[in-house]
Amino acid sequence: MSQEKERRLRQLITEIQMMEGSVNALQQRLQMINAAVSELNMANSSLNDLKDIDRGSPLLVPVGGGVFMNAELGDIKKVIVDVGADVSIEMKYDRAVEDIGERLSEMEDAQNSVREQLTQIIAQMQSHQQMAERLSRELQVGLEGAI
Repeated sequence: MSQEKERRLRQLITEIQMMEGSVNALQQRLQMINAAVSELNMANSSLNDLKDIDRGSPLLVPVGGGVFMNAELGDIKKVIVDVGADVSIEMKYDRAVEDIGERLSEMEDAQNSVREQLTQIIAQMQSHQQMAERLSRELQVGLEGAI
């Protein structure tokens, strides 16, 4: 009986370690999705803000690292949108806003899915940890009784 408990304990520990790896991978994926959601929200907000600004209006354009350049707003009837794999296409303003909204919705769905997976794996991991702790105590009590 004690050998069976030891085997089960080893199995639980192995499964917990595998789940920890899955949790880490999902957390990294969630961070990437969160970054994409933030970018898409910023793009969506910027496009919505720009539609009410007159052509030729002065703008400060961020170029990175907290650095900004002065620029003037050009024609926003057409927008160049990155569609992936280093490919960008020109879209009408309304279509670009719609495309960003669709991608944002997809990313938010992915975000929710990953969060749900994380919750399930963490709950399963906690259950395995409780079983492992119980088996460990039972084995320890059995060893103390044998002494």
